[in-house]
Amino acid sequence: METSAIEMEEPEGENGKDLGQNSDAAVRNGKMGPAEENMDSSDITESTRPIFILDEPEKEPPATCCGCGEENKERGNWTCQCEMILTAIGWAAGLGQLWRFPMLCFRHGGGYLAVWLGLHITLGFPLVLLEMTLGQFSSQGPPRAWRGVPLLHGVGFSVVVMMSILAIYQNIGLVYILHYLFVGSLRDLPYMLRCDNHWNTAECNDFGMTNMTVCHEVSEFMWYDENHAMGFWQNYTQCPSVSAAEEYWKNYVLQVSDGLEDMGTVQPGLAGFLFLSWLLVFLVLAFGIKSAGKVAYLTTTIPVVLLVFLLFRAMSLDGALEGLIYHITPSSYAGFNNVDLWIDAVMQVIYSLGVGCGCYTTLSSYNRFHNNTVRDAVLVVFANILVGLLCLCMAAGFLGFLSKQLMVSMETVVSSGPHLVFVVFPRVLGLLPASYLWSILFYLTLLLLAFSCQFVIVETIVTSLLDLFPSGNNGTGGLCNRRMLLHLLLTFTTCILFFLLGLPLVTQGGMYLYNLLDTFVASGFVILPILLLKSIGISWFYAINRWGRDLSYMLQYSCCYCCNKLVTVLSQVCWCLPIPAYLLATLLWTSLSWPNELSFETYKYSDGHVIMGWLIVGVELAPIPIVAIINCCLACCVKGRTIIRPPADWGPYLQQHQRDKRRGKVLSQPHVPPKPTIMVVDSTVTSL
Repeated sequence: METSAIEMEEPEGENGKDLGQNSDAAVRNGKMGPAEENMDSSDITESTRPIFILDEPEKEPPATCCGCGEENKERGNWTCQCEMILTAIGWAAGLGQLWRFPMLCFRHGGGYLAVWLGLHITLGFPLVLLEMTLGQFSSQGPPRAWRGVPLLHGVGFSVVVMMSILAIYQNIGLVYILHYLFVGSLRDLPYMLRCDNHWNTAECNDFGMTNMTVCHEVSEFMWYDENHAMGFWQNYTQCPSVSAAEEYWKNYVLQVSDGLEDMGTVQPGLAGFLFLSWLLVFLVLAFGIKSAGKVAYLTTTIPVVLLVFLLFRAMSLDGALEGLIYHITPSSYAGFNNVDLWIDAVMQVIYSLGVGCGCYTTLSSYNRFHNNTVRDAVLVVFANILVGLLCLCMAAGFLGFLSKQLMVSMETVVSSGPHLVFVVFPRVLGLLPASYLWSILFYLTLLLLAFSCQFVIVETIVTSLLDLFPSGNNGTGGLCNRRMLLHLLLTFTTCILFFLLGLPLVTQGGMYLYNLLDTFVASGFVILPILLLKSIGISWFYAINRWGRDLSYMLQYSCCYCCNKLVTVLSQVCWCLPIPAYLLATLLWTSLSWPNELSFETYKYSDGHVIMGWLIVGVELAPIPIVAIINCCLACCVKGRTIIRPPADWGPYLQQHQRDKRRGKVLSQPHVPPKPTIMVVDSTVTSL
C-alpha cells in the first residue's frame, strides 16, 4: 500500500508548471507547488499522486530527566546530564567553603548566615543561571559565547586570561594537600606535633607533649590607667607562642625564606607533587568531558560522604557544641547595619559559587540544546549551600574541641586559608584516637574538592582555545575525531606549560609569591567588573526581552515550563538592576577599604611587588577595551557590522535549533498543536 503525506505549508513552487514537472522539485525541496495544493481530491490519480514529502516537522530530542544522548556530533555532549551537574557542583563546592566560610561566620556571627543564604537566592542563583544559559544557548566557550554582545566580546577573553593565571597558582594548593596526605598523614603526623625535631626552634610550643618547650619568668610593669600615671610590677610565665604544627609547615614543608627577594631553590619533594598533580589533571581531561564526566562521580560524591563522616566525628567530641554555638551566635558588634558583613557575604557567595570565571558557560556548552538548565542551576546552588553548612559545622566542632583541649579561647585557634588547613587541623587530628585514619580522610576530602576545581579550570581554558578553531572540519562524534585529538594536544601542552610556570611557587620563597597572586589575580578588582559587565551586557546591551525570548525557545520542552518561565523572569529582573547595584556597591567599597600596604604575616611587600600585582590585574582586564575598540573600528569600516546587536551568525550551534532556519518561528509555549495534514491512501483523501 502506498501512503503519502502533504503538509499544508506556504507554497514555494512556481505558477505555470504542471504537476508532472513539479513532482521532482517537490521531492527535492520538500514542498508542493500551487497546482498541487489547489487540486481537488477527485483530481488525484495514480499518475499524479506525489511520491513523498521531505519537509517533516523537526523531531525534538526526548526531554528525559538526565538528558542522555549525543546531539552535537561535532563538539560532543555529556554522556549523561548527571555528569554535568556533578561537575558543576564540584566546581562550586571547592576549598573556599572550608578556607573562608567558617572564619567569616566566626567574625560576623549568626547574622552573617542569614545574609549569606539570602544572597544565594538574589545574587548567586541568577548569576549561575546567566552563565549556564549563555553556554547552553550558544554551545560555545566564553570567548565565542560573548560574540553575542560585540561591545563586550572581550569579557570572554578576560575570563580566559584570568583562569590561566589562576590555574598556575591554584594548583599549588593541590601540591600541599598531596604532601600532607602521603607524607604528613602516613609518616609525619606524630612528629609534626612535637618540638624535638630537627626543624624545630626554641620558639616551639607543643603544649606539654615533650619537655622541649622552654618557658621563662617575665616581669613587666603594668599601668593602672591610659595616662600612665600609676602602675605596678607583675611577674608571670611566658611560653613560646609558635605551635609545633606551624613550625612543621614553615620550616619543613615550605622551608620559607625571608621574602620575595630571596626565592631560594626549588624543593624536589614539592616539585614532584606538582608534576603528579598536573599529570592527574591531564589524565582526567585527556578525552574532554567524556572522561571528566566519569571522574566527577568520584570527585563530587565522595567528598560529600566524607564530610558527613567528619561532621559526625567532630560533633561527638568534647567542646564541639560550644564551638558551633560560638560560630552561629549573632555578634553584638556585627549587625545587619555593618557594611563589612554585607561585603564579605557578597564576595563569599561569588567565590564559593565560582561565578564570573566562565566555568559554568563552558560546562553548559556541552549540554543538549533543550536541556532544563534552570533545574541544573537550582541543584548547583542548593548543593553549594549544603556543602557550606557541612564545612561550617565540621570546622566549628573541631575548633571547639581544640580550644577546650588546649584551654585557650576560640579566638586563639580560629584561622582561615592555608593556615587553618595545614596548621590548625593537624593539631586537631593529632589529638584524636586513630589519628592516622582521620587525617587521611580529611586530606583526601580536600584533595578531591581541590581536584574537582582544578580540572574544571583547565577544561575552561582548553575549550575556549578549541572553539577559536574553525568549525566544520572536526569529523563526527567519537573519541578519535579531529576535535578530540586537538583537545588532547591542547590539554597536554597546557599542563606542561603550567607545570613549568608553577615551579617558582614551590621554591623557598614561593609562599610569598602565592599570597601575592592570591591577593590580585581573582580579587574583587577583577571578578566584580567582569560580573558587572556580564549582567548589564545581557540585560541592557543584548536586550533583556530578546534574551527572554531566547530562553523561552530553549526551555520550551522542559518538564515544568511554567515554573521555569517564572524563575527566568525573576532572574531577568535581578540581572537588570539589583545585581548591578550589588556589584557596583561592593566594588566601590572594596576600593575605598583597600589597605595602604600589603603584608604576609610579618613580611611587608615592597612597592615594586604591589605594582606587579596591579599589572596582573591590568593584563586580565585589558582584553575588554582592546576587543571593544577593534569591534568599533570594524563596525565603522564594514557595512552591516554593529557593536550592540549580535552578529547574524551568532546563536544556537546546530542549524536545527536556529530559528531563522525554521522560518523565524518563536515557540513560546511548551506544546504546539500539529498542523493539518492530508493523508493519501489508495486515492482516498483523509484530513487529519
